[in-house]
Parts: sequence; structure tokens; C-alpha cells
Amino acid sequence: MKDYHQLLARINRRSLQVVTKGKGMQSGRRKSHVYGTSLDFSDYKLYHPGDDIRQIDWNVYGRTNKPYVKRFLDEKEISVTILLDATSSMRQISTKWELAREIAASLSYMTLSHEDRLSFSAVATNFSFHRKGSIHNKRTFYELVEMKEPVVKESYTGSLFSFPFTKSQLVMLITDGLEPIPSFQEVFKRLTFGKQQVWLLQVLSQEEMNPSLSGDFQLVDSEVGTQVDVSLHPSTKNLYRKRLDEHNQQLSELCMNHGIRMSQVTDAQDIQSILLRELASFGLVK
Repeated sequence: MKDYHQLLARINRRSLQVVTKGKGMQSGRRKSHVYGTSLDFSDYKLYHPGDDIRQIDWNVYGRTNKPYVKRFLDEKEISVTILLDATSSMRQISTKWELAREIAASLSYMTLSHEDRLSFSAVATNFSFHRKGSIHNKRTFYELVEMKEPVVKESYTGSLFSFPFTKSQLVMLITDGLEPIPSFQEVFKRLTFGKQQVWLLQVLSQEEMNPSLSGDFQLVDSEVGTQVDVSLHPSTKNLYRKRLDEHNQQLSELCMNHGIRMSQVTDAQDIQSILLRELASFGLVK
């Protein structure tokens, strides 16, 4: 297994950037717009009956002869949902599947490290959990990078049609995005109905984007088992790349129409550059 100590050290102080602030009653490390009792000073306001007299700044009172109360930013948790595509097609290329697990594990680690609430599901398997707190961050990380749960359903979007979504401030879909566009459209309608922030992280392999194989082959659909004979010649590859580009462009436009942020990464990139450069530049990681 890879040595992830350097990665964890670099992302330990990183967090997920969420536009919608948490409304939960539990404490966390994320600053809310609500005023509370954390140690982060915000500003002053004139004392009114009912305010906590312990927050009166007597030094300011001595200078102004008016009672001013200190206000502090409260710290509220957010809830994060991560939906990892664990279908057979996602696992066919080992480097792509490994990268997808690393991304899911790293984002889960950041969530828990900042005392936020995590809901995770390896879609198309029976593996899911709900956790909160930094006490779970390392165990969760290694549990996900080593995940080997068997597939019990065959479609990512099909599994999400009946998925029991819970209200979250941030939802992340980690998938290759290669299922039919109309299927994603139905999923997006469900996700964006609640006005939660949604990200789609498309994970592809270099082999998928630019096949190196040539000659005659019999291809088998890993999800439905159907077979087809193909001849992989330059003209066929060009047609394939054109259709892939069109599909990805349609997926990108669909995301834009639903207010979903999308980022595409490949197994040619290493996990640190994806997290600390790619996703940071897109505004997901800070």
C-alpha cells in the first residue's frame, strides 16, 4: 500500500469551502454568520437588557462612558455527503479506481478533521456510513483507500434514483460520468431541489481518453454483460474521441444549467496536485 503520511500532513489544515453555512446546533471549526461564544472576536455593539454582562468591555466603557458588548463569531458544523461511484465500470481500470478512492478518502478526511458531519456512500455497494469528528479521520481515510466492497447494483445514476438523500450543505459526486446524460439529468433534479451546493468530480483514465489499443477486439460491457466486436483503427479512435468529447461537453453544460460545479481529473495526475492545485483553484479546497 502507498505511504500516505505526506499527503495527510499536507491536507491536515485544509478544509472544504462551502457557500452555504451550517445551520446545525452542533459545534465545529467552521465560522458561521451567527454570533456566539467562540474565541474569534467580531465587533462591538451597545449593551441592551438581556445581553451577557460578562461580555461588556470595561476599557471601552471607561473611554466612552457607554457600555459596549463584545461579539464573537460562532462555530457551526456543516454536513457533507460524498457519493463515490463504485460500479463495475469504474473499477475496470485500476489506476482510475485507485484515484477515485484517494479523492473520496482525502475529502472525507478534511471533512472530519474540521469537526463537520460526513455521510459517505460507495454507490452500487452496501457500504455507507455517517460520522462526525476528527477522532474518525485517519481510520476513515485508510478504510476508503483500501475499500474492496463487492458491487451489488450496476448503475451509478440508477442507484441514485432511489438513494435516500439527506439534507447537506455540500454534496460531492465522484464518478467517471460516462452514463447516459438523461440519467444524470434526473439525478441533478433531485439534488438541486434542496438548494444545496453540489460538485461533480469526473475521474477518467488516460486510456479512456486516448485508447492505445489497435486491431480487432470483442468488448464486453462490464455492467450489463453485452458483447460487441470492434476494429480499433485510427478512424474508429477519432470517432470515439469525438463522441467522448461531445458527451463530456453535454455533461458540463448540464452541470452548469443546474448550478453544479464540475471538475475533470485523470489518473495521469497525482492526488496531491489534484487536491492542492486543481480543486483549490476551482474553489472547493481552501
